[in-house]
Amino acid sequence: MRKLAAALCVLALSGCTTVTVLEANKGPEERVGSVPSIGTASEASVGNPIFSQFRYWSRTGYRMKDAFSTRVGLSKVVVAEGDFLYKASIEGQVLFCTEKASFIDPLAGPLTTACFVDANSDGTFTRVKAKPALVWFEDAIPKPLRYERSELVTPKADSFKYEILYQGTSKGTLRLSYREYINDMARPSFFQEVSYDIAAYPAEIAFKSVRIEVLNTDNTGIRYRILSSFQ
Repeated sequence: MRKLAAALCVLALSGCTTVTVLEANKGPEERVGSVPSIGTASEASVGNPIFSQFRYWSRTGYRMKDAFSTRVGLSKVVVAEGDFLYKASIEGQVLFCTEKASFIDPLAGPLTTACFVDANSDGTFTRVKAKPALVWFEDAIPKPLRYERSELVTPKADSFKYEILYQGTSKGTLRLSYREYINDMARPSFFQEVSYDIAAYPAEIAFKSVRIEVLNTDNTGIRYRILSSFQ
């Protein structure tokens, strides 16, 4: 019986292989902090944040940047933009597999995960693999699929992010904008623009409880130091 089992294993080729998880998706984990650190000299260009303070929960992993659908035998593999993937391997081959059942059987429906191969380690997938039963099926992808390392925010009622952005300086007037995110980190719940008259540098300005020492501004951006954070 043992010899027969071994023979069947050989005949099935990859049927006896197992998927080894190399990097499981983490989270959701709490993220609390501020950027940059208080008292650190920093730089920012126009349109970019000069200070962020936050508390939210998120999970990290890999995310599809493109949607994809293809037939594999009589079944289909379907993934959507934004679907999360985890990093795994089969006999030394690195794969990125979907968290959800993306291999869809015409009778049974969503059956198992689908895995993708980034042969050139260039951030795109060129082959798709799936194992609905004993044997792995593999096929080429006509158009490379993009993916990226990503963070997925988990909405919670006590999540927040406060951002101050530099909007430029003209004729002695420095302009900032403020964005406030509550619960949903994808879109601001409050937005405000403010301006300050600057006679000479360095100069100290304040927005709410945040104090900022502006060291200098020029065509490339702003040099500054955060002196205090949001209270």
